[in-house]
Amino acid sequence: MSTITYKCSKALWLIGIIIPFAIAFICVADLNDHNWPGILPVIAILTAVAVYYCKQCFTYDLKDKAALLLDNEKLIYYIEHKVIYWKDITDISCGKARGQGLSIFFTVKGEGIRNSCICIPTDLVEGNDWDIYNDIVKRYFKVKSKELSLTT
Repeated sequence: MSTITYKCSKALWLIGIIIPFAIAFICVADLNDHNWPGILPVIAILTAVAVYYCKQCFTYDLKDKAALLLDNEKLIYYIEHKVIYWKDITDISCGKARGQGLSIFFTVKGEGIRNSCICIPTDLVEGNDWDIYNDIVKRYFKVKSKELSLTT
């Protein structure tokens, strides 16, 4: 099986970078002696949001790095530095909120009797949300079926 890679989504540049900078610019243009104590925190928050998305999106695009990688052993979500090994997954599910991308939930074997849930959003990943989900599920079942055939 070959490695599947997905790049960072360019659609979030508009939402995460351009819009906060535009609103911050409007706030700066409206700045005067009377309203600066109220507007300054808004400018700081919007700038922080834009810088966060710059770090998330531009770092991967400018270095031509993958945002999501699926190989025979694991899934790597580079944006949030999450690594999930196929052998540790007990369940995969998904959910979609209106106006947002798909959230893919992985139930992973934890220590003792506890399992943990890891969420990977597809907002920052370039490609169709359902195609990404289907690729993940197909890879998971291929690896699991290969493991089962090796144990029997």
